[in-house]
Order: sequence, then structure tokens, then C-alpha cells
Amino acid sequence: MSPFNIDNDDYRNHLYNQTKDGKRLWIYPGRIIGQFYRLRTYFSYLLLTLLFGLPWLEYKGNPIFLFNVLERKFIFWGVPFFPQDFHLVALGLVAFLLFVSLFTVLFGRIWCGWACPQTIFMEMLFRKIEYWIDGDAAQQKQLKAMSWNGKKILKRGIKFILFFSLSFIIANFFLAYLISMDELIADIASPAIHMGTLISLLVFTTIFFLVYWWFREQACIVVCPYGRLQGVLLDRNSIVVA
Repeated sequence: MSPFNIDNDDYRNHLYNQTKDGKRLWIYPGRIIGQFYRLRTYFSYLLLTLLFGLPWLEYKGNPIFLFNVLERKFIFWGVPFFPQDFHLVALGLVAFLLFVSLFTVLFGRIWCGWACPQTIFMEMLFRKIEYWIDGDAAQQKQLKAMSWNGKKILKRGIKFILFFSLSFIIANFFLAYLISMDELIADIASPAIHMGTLISLLVFTTIFFLVYWWFREQACIVVCPYGRLQGVLLDRNSIVVA
């Protein structure tokens, strides 16, 4: 019988990470091995290298990318765009959204599993730290069920510090795309004078920390608009990440 038979469609009526009374089920994914996972890991590290490397690059005195919404400064691949050119930016964003939608129709959720920043940060950075500290899925469940003692406090403390530190690093690079790396470094050198930058860093750090410490896969289910579109972009013949 087809898994899409109407008799078996109960899975559509509730979230996989939620009990019938609405409580959250914490997800403990197991370690993944295999050729495709290795390829996915290499591709993720390539994207992370680009993400953390591009803010340092300049072309003709301008950053390669800049998305300064407050001052209305936008630079794509070293080419500046002004407010009167914003219709070009809008057309580019629309073209990108159409490309992602068409890509999903043809190849399924490959974007979600291979290129989405949320997935890459969670699986290739934070999840690996979690495996290193808490162990695999079974050990994580045991640790959660364990009463608070010295071992659990130590593990939670180390994990908290590493997660928050990594969130702070990501927040710095995220802000560099908004105000440029040169301005960010100058502001960090004088935090008392540039309190706005410091507050922004703390806000972004807190958001990233909460997403990867607690919110996790719910960002894809509840917040991500692309995740909301999956239901209308996929059909029974679409490729799924499984």
C-alpha cells in the first residue's frame, strides 16, 4: 500500500516532534556515516569557508558583499547599488526565489539538507560540539534523564560556553555583512564609543544561541517561510532527504 494512502495520512495532522497533547518531543539524532554524508560535510565546509571569508575581501575599496539596510548601502560582488537601483535588487531576489522554488520541484529538499545556513550551522558545528561533549543520541538521553550532579553541571557548563562563544563568532560575521568588516573591527576596538554595535552583537549572539541551544528544528517548521512552502512545492514523486 502506498505511504500516501489516505488511510495512512495521520502523520499530516501533527508534528513529528510534538506529542498529541502539544508538548515538545526533543530530537536526539544519531551519528550519520556514509559516502553522501562525507560529500555533504565537504560541501558544508566549503560554504562555511565562503561565509567566513567573504567579509574580509574587498574590490576597489568596497566589500564584496554589503547589506547595510539602515544606511541603504548595498554591494553585490563588489558592485554598489543605490536606493534608486533597488528595483534591480528586488528583481534579483525574485529570480533567486524562483530558482530555489524550481530547484525544489526538481530535486526535492536538497537545499534544506545541503545548503541551508540553519542546517549547516546546526549539523556541522553545534551538533558536532554536542556529540563531543554529551556523546551520541543514547548518551544524550541518559544525560537529560540524569539528576543534576557534578558531571552533568560540568557538561552543561562547557556546552553553554562553547555554544555561546560560537554564536558570538557567527554574530560578528553576520554583522560584518551589514556594516563591513573594517567598520566592525573599528567599532569593537572602541566599544564604549560604539554602544550600538556592541548591543547589536549581543542581540544577534543571543538569538543565534537560543536557536541552536533550544529552538533548533522548530526554526524550519515554525519560522522558515521556505519550509512552509514545501507542502505546495513537493509531490509524491519528489526526491526526499532520507
